Parts: sequence; structure tokens; C-alpha cells
Amino acid sequence: MRTFPNHCLAVIVLLMLQVPAQALETDQFYAWGRPIADSGTYLNAWVRLTIQDALDSSASVPPMECAAAVKLAQKRLRKTIYQPIEMWAVNNDLVDRIPRGFEENREYRENYLLAHSFSMYLGRWLNPSPTLEVNQVRFGTDKLAHFFSGGLFYYNWWNKHQGDYAPDKMVHKMLRFGTKLEWWLQGKWVTGVVSLGDLEANYQGFLFYEQLCNGDPPLLELSDGRWVFSDRFDIGDYVSPEWDESWNANIYNHSRWRGVRASMAAYCDDLHSPWVEQQRALYRERDVQTPTEVLVAELVAKGKLPDPAQFGITSVCAQKSE
Repeated sequence: MRTFPNHCLAVIVLLMLQVPAQALETDQFYAWGRPIADSGTYLNAWVRLTIQDALDSSASVPPMECAAAVKLAQKRLRKTIYQPIEMWAVNNDLVDRIPRGFEENREYRENYLLAHSFSMYLGRWLNPSPTLEVNQVRFGTDKLAHFFSGGLFYYNWWNKHQGDYAPDKMVHKMLRFGTKLEWWLQGKWVTGVVSLGDLEANYQGFLFYEQLCNGDPPLLELSDGRWVFSDRFDIGDYVSPEWDESWNANIYNHSRWRGVRASMAAYCDDLHSPWVEQQRALYRERDVQTPTEVLVAELVAKGKLPDPAQFGITSVCAQKSE
């Protein structure tokens, strides 16, 4: 049996303690064709109230620097395991979602996309994330957790490495680091899944944190000696079709894919339904190649990542019809 040197194990454990836990899985196929009310207004209100309350908790005189104000907000937005906004979203009736209610949640857990894959993965022990909608894009509540928690991890990496790389290399290096974490510590080892939607939510979360002090204009403003979070914030500005895992396919390891593929094939009859065709047409119109997708394409071309296209619903249904 292969063993690791003690110092290697120590590094792995340290990284796992520092990296925000993101083991919750989701399934947007389950919600296909079912109406979900837009939750953007309520999510925006939660973010604004949470950040402003954090800012008002300090009576620093003279006013603290913007970076210190960001740290106050961070402490409210990110926890070690379950993230506050996701826990609020899955337990608040203002946020419409699928599944709804105890009985449907139980059915969802028993039948969602990853329910019939290898049972020893950590992700199977946790409740899967429901699907909500913002600005006509559907995504799991886990993406909100990635936005604030994974985005903060990217933001901290960015600040730590300022000056280490040329400006045009910084984003590439940061995303490469995030991809390695998703592959080794947050995805492959923990759940057998590498979620490209998670990577996109992480990157958008980084943009949010960067815009707090450095946006044009910044989202944090000093007014009469008091830091104020701007009411211009809109979660919909960051959400994109890449957050929907029925559109932006995950990468699965071999043992997990066998069960997932069979579950996904059950949705092939719905792929050409009017509702799904309309939704996917909307996604095609709004989809652009993001920096995360550029990096993934580069890694696929170099043979460092499997091609995610093989795990998509269109590929599965094409093979089923042969």
C-alpha cells in the first residue's frame, strides 16, 4: 500500500482545514419544466443587510481602511463548512426552490442525479442543494456558497501574490490554483465530481470581493465617516448560464460516472421538450466564454483534464439513440 511522508500528510491536512468545505451536490435536471420564482430581490436584500450590519458593528474613529471593512464583511459571509447565505436560502420561504417541503426533499435525495452512484463518497452523506432561479438562470444553492466562500479564497490568494506575476498572468495563475483545489481537495477526492459551475461561481465571487474596494465605482463607499455598502449590488450581475450544471457539464471520475450517466439518460426524453429547448436557447444567447472556461479548454487540450463535453446531456442522449 502506498504511504505518504508525514510532512506531505501535514500539508494535505493543513490545506483541507484552510479550504472552504464545498461537498454539497446539486441537480438542475430535476427541476426541468417546473416553475421557480426569481429570488434575486431577496438574495440581494440578504447580502446588503448582512454586509451593512457587519460594517455598522465597528465604531472605528477615524474610519478604518477599506481593506479592514472588507474583512468585517468577510466574517459574516463565509464560515468553515456550511455557508450562511446557503443555509438562509434553503430554510427561508421567501426563496422559491425545487425541491420544496419535507416529502419532496426526501424524494429528491433518493432520486437526484448523483443518488445512485458509489455510496462511499462524502457528498452522498450531505443533503443535496436545491435549485433556485435568478435572472432566468437556474443553479444550486451551493453556487451561492461558492460565490462567497470560494470567491474569498481566490481573493485572498490574489492579495497574497500581488507582484509575484506579471499582471496578464495573475488571473491565469489564480484560476489554475483554483482548478487544482477543485480537482484534488474539493471535487475529485471528496465527491468524485469536478464542477465547472463551482469554478465559475468562485471566480465571480472573486470579482465581487475585488469590486468592494476597487470597483468602478467601488461597492463600499465612505459617507460621513461611515462605510456604506452600495445598493447597486445585484447578484444577477454575476450569475450566468455557467452556474447551471445541466448546461455546464461536470467532470466525473469513472466510478461515479457509471451511476450518473444512467440517471442523466432518463432525462433524454425531456431534452427536446418546448420548455427545455426554450431555456437552452436563452442560455446559448447569453453564454460567453469566461476566463474559467478558457483555462479549462487549455487544460483539456493539454490532456490535463477530461473533456467535459463527454459528460453533457447532449452527448449522453446521442449515445443512447445509437
